[in-house]
Amino acid sequence: MSLPQDDTQLWMVPYADLMSMLVILFMALFAYSYSTKSAELDRALSTLQLAVGSKEDVKVRERLKEAELALEMQDQVGKMGLSDMGLHVTAKRIRLTLPAPVLFAEGSEKLGEPARPALEAVARFLSHSPQPVLVEGHTDNVPIAGGRYRSNWELSAARAYSVVDYLIARGVPASRFSIRGYAEHRPAAPNDTPEGRRTNRRIEISLLRREEAEVPAR
Repeated sequence: MSLPQDDTQLWMVPYADLMSMLVILFMALFAYSYSTKSAELDRALSTLQLAVGSKEDVKVRERLKEAELALEMQDQVGKMGLSDMGLHVTAKRIRLTLPAPVLFAEGSEKLGEPARPALEAVARFLSHSPQPVLVEGHTDNVPIAGGRYRSNWELSAARAYSVVDYLIARGVPASRFSIRGYAEHRPAAPNDTPEGRRTNRRIEISLLRREEAEVPAR
């Protein structure tokens, strides 16, 4: 005599498959989150984590807010019509790149008038988050000939300081800032063309995400 078959637990088979697929999905998204991604993807990932009930809702909500702020900043950058400006989102930071020719005259650390609308938008963006901010100055590899600064090291650091000074004057707390000057030693493009050198003359403003207790290496 055979025992009756119990079909009441069969639902667990597709449920287990679904859970396995979700685990694989989250692992893939988690791994990808440590490489470059768009603010749209960051927002989508955070929204999905909240939808399935993340155990770290507070952190996820913070990341969602940061992603939405980044998208707002991206929209403002687009309205300025400055194609050289860029937004770069990773798990560690949200980095805005500003071309130095937009901010400064050649060989100078003094902010020009075209810099002010861009930095006003940056100040509004930073004011919505308490995270640390890292400002990095970069130059091309053309040696400085005369003028106030002896080297590209000095010029890159002075330009980063000018940006920080402006943002502090717009209400961003000074305690949040760190400054670095890299001169020509971290190029974003080859220095053997005018276009490449223009790309390398830049200021990078990074909102460091909460996981970073210290200023991270790239």
